[in-house]
Amino acid sequence: MMWRALALGVVTGMRSQLAAALLAWRQTRGDLPEPVEGPAGLFRRRPAVGMLMLAAGEIVADKLPRTPSRLDTGPFLGRLGLGATAGAGIAAAYDRSRLAGGALGVAGAALGSWAGARYRAALAERSQVPDAVWAALEDATAIALGIAATRPPSE
Repeated sequence: MMWRALALGVVTGMRSQLAAALLAWRQTRGDLPEPVEGPAGLFRRRPAVGMLMLAAGEIVADKLPRTPSRLDTGPFLGRLGLGATAGAGIAAAYDRSRLAGGALGVAGAALGSWAGARYRAALAERSQVPDAVWAALEDATAIALGIAATRPPSE
């Protein structure tokens, strides 16, 4: 089950708000085996709607030319912190070590941040396909991976 923590870290690296939003959504649906208590009740019902809205806003903002690089120090450190939170949250939901889950979330966030930015830039440059197309493909990949990582074991 710890692959879920790493996967949610990768999702966080690609879209910083998405993993936490998906965890909150799954929590409100009762899809997680154990209740998850994140910092300040991050995964409770009320924050879920706001978090999903933030994730949707990030998906739109990512395409804007003024959006800073995810590899800049501030955004990168933020992604690492959010990756740790998501990794620890999913680990706790499956009664696994929060520390190990958080560490895997950080590693995944670093990987997702770096790989997402580098591959997207390389694809846009080499293919002559606009960056927005590759960004939309990255969105779809992050969403699919996040849904898979938060899917209940019975699905």
